[in-house]
Amino acid sequence: MQYLQLLELFRQNGDESKIPSKRKIINTELKMFGCNIPFVRNASQLVTLDEAERYPVHDYFEVDLLRSVKVADIRLPFEEKTPHLLSLAHTLENWAVCDVPVRLGKDKERYFAFFCDMLSSDQPFVCRYGVVNLLGKFLDEQHIGDVFARLGDITQWGHYYVDMGAAWLVATAMAHCRNQTVAFMEGDGRKILPGSAYNKALQKMRDSFRIQPDDKQWTHTIKMV
Repeated sequence: MQYLQLLELFRQNGDESKIPSKRKIINTELKMFGCNIPFVRNASQLVTLDEAERYPVHDYFEVDLLRSVKVADIRLPFEEKTPHLLSLAHTLENWAVCDVPVRLGKDKERYFAFFCDMLSSDQPFVCRYGVVNLLGKFLDEQHIGDVFARLGDITQWGHYYVDMGAAWLVATAMAHCRNQTVAFMEGDGRKILPGSAYNKALQKMRDSFRIQPDDKQWTHTIKMV
């Protein structure tokens, strides 16, 4: 699809009245059409990967989101897909485009190492891209110990979206690997996580319907001061 055709498609299906609230929630200065995310996801099926990657970056939010969805969903072998993922990661400028879950192929362990390596990036949204993909695919008994350990590789603590991504990961881990998460938060987590991320993880646990009442009460006893 030609770029101007795509823009016209978004223009016809956008809602300008939604733009101010969307821009505030997403925290971006990119131009918008006000399209719903499901529509953008459906639109991604109308373009090829090559077309999506040729569209201008940071011109319109919906175009950036379409590119992220297309790259995340494309079915390619690990060796072919990961260069596209890495290229995308280095263009990210907001959490909404960043937090599109990647479809993994058969090489799950290689993807695990790939996303772990992103945590040490000096670019905050590259780091967050690694964090959210670990959160979505690797919070299980096999990987949880390594996930917690690799949080120690993060260098961009203090960036709001890095701290919040890590807090989201830890809070989600509590629902999947409760005992390991308790041990982490009572032990190494107090050294690895800055206070803002640590306490936000506890708050997210309290806000979650998947966390038991006793565990929510426990979160009050270990808060960093």
